[in-house]
Amino acid sequence: MKAVVKKGSSEFVNRELAWLSFNERVMQEAEDSTVPLIERMRFLGIFSSNLDEFFKVRVASLRRAISLKSRNIDPMDFDPKMTLDQIQEAVLKLQRRFEKTFLEVKKLLVKEGVHFVNEDQLDNAQKLFVEDYFETHVRPHLVPLMLSHKAPFPQLNDSRIYLAIVLGYKERPEANQFALIELPEVLPRFVQLPGKTGRRCVMFLDDVIRYRIRRIFHVFEFDRSECYSIKFTRDAELDIDDDVSRGVLEKMARGLSQRKKGLYVRFNYDSSMPPNLLNFILKKIKMKDQGNIIPGGRYHNKKDLLKFPDFGRLDLCYPSFQSSIHPDLRGQQSYFKAIQKKDVLLFFPYHSFSSVIDILREAAIDPKVRTIRVNLYRVANNSHVVNALINAAKNGKRVIIIIELQARFDEENNIRVTRQLQDAGVRVIPGVQGLKVHSKLILISRREGNLTQRLVHIGTGNFNEQTAKLYGDISLLTCKEEICNEVKKIFDFFDSNYQRSSFRQLLVSPFNARRRFMDMINDEMDNAAKGLPAGITIKINNLVDTSMIRKLYEASQHGVKVKLIVRGISSLVPGVKGLSENVEVISIVGRFLEHARVMAFHNNGQPLVFIGSADWMTRNLDHRVEVAVPILDESCKAEILRYLDMQWSHIAKSRVVDKMLKNEYVKPGKGFKNLDAQLAFLAVLKSKLK
Repeated sequence: MKAVVKKGSSEFVNRELAWLSFNERVMQEAEDSTVPLIERMRFLGIFSSNLDEFFKVRVASLRRAISLKSRNIDPMDFDPKMTLDQIQEAVLKLQRRFEKTFLEVKKLLVKEGVHFVNEDQLDNAQKLFVEDYFETHVRPHLVPLMLSHKAPFPQLNDSRIYLAIVLGYKERPEANQFALIELPEVLPRFVQLPGKTGRRCVMFLDDVIRYRIRRIFHVFEFDRSECYSIKFTRDAELDIDDDVSRGVLEKMARGLSQRKKGLYVRFNYDSSMPPNLLNFILKKIKMKDQGNIIPGGRYHNKKDLLKFPDFGRLDLCYPSFQSSIHPDLRGQQSYFKAIQKKDVLLFFPYHSFSSVIDILREAAIDPKVRTIRVNLYRVANNSHVVNALINAAKNGKRVIIIIELQARFDEENNIRVTRQLQDAGVRVIPGVQGLKVHSKLILISRREGNLTQRLVHIGTGNFNEQTAKLYGDISLLTCKEEICNEVKKIFDFFDSNYQRSSFRQLLVSPFNARRRFMDMINDEMDNAAKGLPAGITIKINNLVDTSMIRKLYEASQHGVKVKLIVRGISSLVPGVKGLSENVEVISIVGRFLEHARVMAFHNNGQPLVFIGSADWMTRNLDHRVEVAVPILDESCKAEILRYLDMQWSHIAKSRVVDKMLKNEYVKPGKGFKNLDAQLAFLAVLKSKLK
């Protein structure tokens, strides 16, 4: 990918192209021959899923900016039209790499006895199986839509796969008919077929339908049929009206309904589609901008590759590992009492998320627990966390939940969870007016005699037991009074938004986090000016905020060594003489999604270390409730610093992030180990269990 710094300036990297560069790193994992084959398929699924969200959110925002002739949408002053042109060029290149890698992995799977077959490659036994599977499982879900030049085009669902069908007549080509069939989302995308011994066969659901097209349209006496895959992506902006007569849940439901009718921001189609069918569809949906129209292959929604079957071939997958209970919690009758003795750091997915659930379950039945407060952003379907909170309410505990209804793409699930909690007698506060609540907090209050004891959870990841198996996150469990009292202040703010408290320990957005981060960077600059050691290490998902980037540039110019581990978007340009020569940026993409946010300041040999929920983006620092907590326990602090050191020095999955967006792998050098940081840290934690 070519250099993308703003024309005439080298101060920032365009955030949209930096995001595409992150997704290229995901593509690199799919291309990596050392990654097991089925996992390579799944990385292709992650790449495709990421790209869908990028178009729904970021590309849609750029198009709105152009339509409104707004030049203020980008604080870095990148021209939205030019950015869209660069996105189009980059996406087409990545799509070509995607198709090449997909074909390569398919060929390698054949050598392992795993074969993709289409509707023209079935043997007799497979034909009978597919016919039965179609009649039993598929046909009941199909609703064919006939198209015509006169009738309005049907309202199509966002990001769903449709087969655009031509029913052809040899003698009367003018009578050719067009139709659409939506692939049923309730069915698996991949159908495993019977095969000869040692041969495993799999078929796309699309091809099952293609095979039975004549059965679907049996009332038409057509001579031939053609099927072409298409997909539309809509603007995912959620419009919430200001009608005060409506409740919050009603407004959210109404907004979600409108989102389903959002403008099309991308149209993917099979590049072999005949021009007359393509032009018919484009005319009907009134899509003219070529930047929205992306040619592709026979299959779309490759995000479904995330659920590609393993066929029992565990040798083609990552080696399994069992997450462990933290050694300070193993065998403890009471987690509350164990955490009163010592702070505990949980590193996911290496430690089991069940410990968080068990803390809530313990609180739900402990007769001395009076109140449980939790803020939820994203939870799993059939969430054990939610079940534990419902049980607590049924046991007479006062349960107060702050749930963020506007967690993007989780809105419907959060509305469902809100109603479920309310039905159980839980008091639910639906967010904070004007601020998203993105913090990851639990506060359990317990009465022991005349004293109130508290236990707090502050983390970097969501209370979601499913993603905790895949996301690299960190949680602090503590009963330290100075931390617990300040978390109580945050929950008081949720309850009464007009109350504003001061915080000495916690960094809380939008109140003091930006200022405190700036102050700590200033302290490092002062130390460097005095000739003292000075350094900053930051691990986050995204670095976009212009003020924070400029502050890091300033620190670099004062001689502070800045190490950044940024998984996703980094708009900072490192290594520029006179600007950022003391700043290095790497990105780690591997088996687990790096999701933790960690900040460490040298502080003249007395390190200040924080974990929290916020990236360094304007929205996180100024428009969301985010919380970072200092690690006060010295053994926990040492553990975090070792974790950061391993993330920086174990480089097998690390890429250099620079203004050219080349995504070159970090080269081994002095102090570096060509090992996978994730596996190395897992080994460290395992050693503590012995």
